[in-house]
Amino acid sequence: MIGTLFNTVAVALGASIGLVSHKYIPVKSQNKILMVFGLFTVALSINMISDMRAPIDVFLALILGTLLGQTLSLNDRLSLFTAKFDKPTENKSVGSGLIKATVLFCVGGLTLIGCMDEGLKGESHLLFIKGTMDLISSFFLAAALGRGVLYSAIGVLLFQGSLTLFFMSFGSHISTELILDLTALGGILLLALGIDLMDIKSFKIIDLLPALIILPIIHFFHSVIVELTIFEFIQ
Repeated sequence: MIGTLFNTVAVALGASIGLVSHKYIPVKSQNKILMVFGLFTVALSINMISDMRAPIDVFLALILGTLLGQTLSLNDRLSLFTAKFDKPTENKSVGSGLIKATVLFCVGGLTLIGCMDEGLKGESHLLFIKGTMDLISSFFLAAALGRGVLYSAIGVLLFQGSLTLFFMSFGSHISTELILDLTALGGILLLALGIDLMDIKSFKIIDLLPALIILPIIHFFHSVIVELTIFEFIQ
């Protein structure tokens, strides 16, 4: 868990410095920073999506996950909760910064592979690399998006910590194909975030997150159906 703890501290430190320094960064520059992060996120997402193994599984997971997220109003509930922390003197929504930063820091190939290495092998070097990158990212994001980026450190701790513990308990039973499809699904979520950061189209990204839980279920049933089909063919 040392990699996740380092990553959490890095995000909190970078965001804290960004909040203190934001007054020295012109608003125009802050907007440019968001545009650059959006472009980088889109580029990163394309690389993650390229190794998708079962597109139909990912597609169904997105559809069902989004329907579940909308039915539960996950994004709206979180926005209402975080609105309590908004200050009248600030024009930046805590909820918006929290959601965008948490998705950017937690939904990525390096997060998945880093937590898998830490959970299965006890190796944290990938999460140290990611934490260093997030230190820099959180500085600029906090300057542009506000206090929500600082609170995203809690999301990093909870998400990456849970993912590491999951891999410690069940990682040896997860297929390579599922890992690649989870990475691709994360890439699609990052693509939505990148478009959002560039202010092209706004997405309720939290409503899409249940797809990450539904995909392994779909993948399991898909594998069972394929095995039964092969067995019947052989017979």
